[in-house]
Amino acid sequence: MKMATDINSNNITFISNDAMLHYIVQHDNIDIVGVRNDMEREMNNSYLEQHNHNVWRGNDGKWRTYIDDETNPRGYVLKVRTTQKAIEDLIIKHYKDKELDPFIDQVFHEWNNQRLSYGEISNQSYNRYMNDFKRFFPKNCSLMKKKFSEINENDLEAFIKETIHEKNLTSKTYSGLRTIIIGTFKYGKSKHFTNLSITTFFGDLELSKRAFTKKVVDKESEIFNEDEINLVKKYLHKRGTIRDLGILLAFETGLRVGELSALKKEDIQKDKHCIHIQRTEINYKDYVTNERICEIQNFPKTDAGDRYLFVPDTALELLDEILSLNPNSEYLFSEKGKRIRSNAFNRRLTRACDDLHIKHRSMHKVRKTYATALIDAKVDESTITEQLGHTDIATTKRFYYRSNKNNNTKLMQINQALSC
Repeated sequence: MKMATDINSNNITFISNDAMLHYIVQHDNIDIVGVRNDMEREMNNSYLEQHNHNVWRGNDGKWRTYIDDETNPRGYVLKVRTTQKAIEDLIIKHYKDKELDPFIDQVFHEWNNQRLSYGEISNQSYNRYMNDFKRFFPKNCSLMKKKFSEINENDLEAFIKETIHEKNLTSKTYSGLRTIIIGTFKYGKSKHFTNLSITTFFGDLELSKRAFTKKVVDKESEIFNEDEINLVKKYLHKRGTIRDLGILLAFETGLRVGELSALKKEDIQKDKHCIHIQRTEINYKDYVTNERICEIQNFPKTDAGDRYLFVPDTALELLDEILSLNPNSEYLFSEKGKRIRSNAFNRRLTRACDDLHIKHRSMHKVRKTYATALIDAKVDESTITEQLGHTDIATTKRFYYRSNKNNNTKLMQINQALSC
């Protein structure tokens, strides 16, 4: 790095040789001192442009602005200077200091924003990381109060163990925290903000299984049992609205609700007994406009999600009914010319469960019910994973397979097994 000193202000600015050479080529200028001054002026202007608070002159003639301050409960503090130049110098110094020695939230946002801009993560993943960071790193936590370069292994270990304990993290939710820490510190090290090796740290970190909260799962709510399946299907057939038929199609195909909502007529290949799954609905928050966005993504959730899903004869009959309700719409599931969103199917299923006086289930439980039926029927494992858009059967069996038998059937199976 080349260190340059501003003769007029005595501020220190670090300008890389590469940056200076690039600037010289762009400006056809070989006056090194002039180049340095021009570059510093441009950098200072960029700092003033990114300042996120108003700058104003009060009735007393003094200049004021707010400066972000992570240690202040409000998140910022008021600064007052006698001249406009003095207040601008203060702003410039604030952003220079942040670049040279940032806090962990700055490093995280740089890492997360860069991954989104490079297309390495989706908008949904970006939102999830943002929400997880807010949850795990409140403004008053220990790591938020220290410069990133000052955070050491002891700080990290204490923070992780405190967070697991105080927020009652399960092993699954802890993995989200771990992902953020690894990504942030790897990025920080690449930018020379820290010398800490996060890979070595997690390799040495010991966490007891007892430290994690055990999630109590209501097994009866994980899928629909054999009695409930017939009950719900009869109810949906009897009502016969487009939303009811959509839920029925999910029972017959195991589609993700986002895939169901994104189906188009062109995806249906009745002559081949299949549906081409090639897009899905996504929901995320636009952090520029602060709006919630719901749109169609022209590729599925995962690489394995792009698939030709085989459908039974009953599903083909169902598709005929669905097509007859919307002969002219682009999307298979539409009402009054508008595509039916994923949350509409979930709301309809909740209402159905209420009407039938059974436990609430989401559309994802319908998908689990479908997976369980295929496994119980001893369908070839590779076919099961292809139908569900999974990469391996272990995922399906671990997270999707549940017993869908009622208590009488379970008792009968046990009696038969022990009477042999």
